[in-house]
Amino acid sequence: MRGTSRWWLVAAVLGVLVFAVFTAGTAWSLLYPRYVLEDGELAADFAVLAGSLSLAVFGVFRASRPDGRVSARADRRWLPPRGKHDGQAALDLDAEIRRLRGTGVRAWGFAGCWFVVLVGCVVGMVRMEASAETLLATGARTAGEVLSVDDPVSGRGASSMRVRYAAGGTSWTAEIVRNSGRSYSPGESVTVVYDPADPDDVRTTEEQNDNQALVGFSVVPGILAVVCLPFALVAAVAWRRRHREVRRTGWRAAEVTVVPDPARRSRRGPVVLVRYRDGSGIRLRQAMSTHGCGLVREAPAWVGGTGRDMVVLFPHGRWRQRPNAMPAVAESERVRRWSDLVR
Repeated sequence: MRGTSRWWLVAAVLGVLVFAVFTAGTAWSLLYPRYVLEDGELAADFAVLAGSLSLAVFGVFRASRPDGRVSARADRRWLPPRGKHDGQAALDLDAEIRRLRGTGVRAWGFAGCWFVVLVGCVVGMVRMEASAETLLATGARTAGEVLSVDDPVSGRGASSMRVRYAAGGTSWTAEIVRNSGRSYSPGESVTVVYDPADPDDVRTTEEQNDNQALVGFSVVPGILAVVCLPFALVAAVAWRRRHREVRRTGWRAAEVTVVPDPARRSRRGPVVLVRYRDGSGIRLRQAMSTHGCGLVREAPAWVGGTGRDMVVLFPHGRWRQRPNAMPAVAESERVRRWSDLVR
């Protein structure tokens, strides 16, 4: 069931990405005056938008849906029975459960922000493409001469060429970015296309001459959004599940020791050894999150949740006013004797 939830989450991420790309493409096809829609193209675009959005929403719903088979099992596989010490704390444990929900809401907010960034970057690239096509179709043409060619060393920066051309009876010189892959040499003739109202707005029939600053502002954030959006969506769904599980199970008082991974696997978080007040224990592992914790030894804490949706709550520190809610994943079920866990 946990694997099924992850696959639904993957489907939701794919739905979000497809929706973002087709939203930008459809907007461009509708706003670009010279683009001619083929028969049935707009209906197909809206069908893809509706399908991808439905997949994203349904995927998130299924990924965050409670697992009935797991919830029906006794929580004693992960937590001991409630004891008299579990409710005795210097902080409001109920308020900390509500804070978990707030963490999930913020994760959804971050996911939404990355989605907006992704859509904005795609729209920006599409608009630059449309602007270049518009200039090619409506701009004035004149003969130009290549003065110099710049090929950056080691592929750093964009290849360009310096071109001289005549516009409105005046000689102009412009730096034109090369992106067609064609090679040029000084003295070669090219056809320059420029805007009569702004001769600095120039390209050739082969080179679009995109503004590299705008390309950087569109491409770099777009790549970051593609990478970060799935992680933000996974975090949002995971925090929702943790909040639901901790609200159902409550907290258990414990002592926690956080140690490095003995196998030194860089992709896995530190090991969390939990010793409950009844002498039992469980081995957890920090989940990937910004709510991690440094190495500690026998620190007082409270543990809640089940299975892959557990949270370790560290109390107030000397310099930290609020406790740290660290997400964790159970590596095994609870053992009755602490000595069996550390053996």
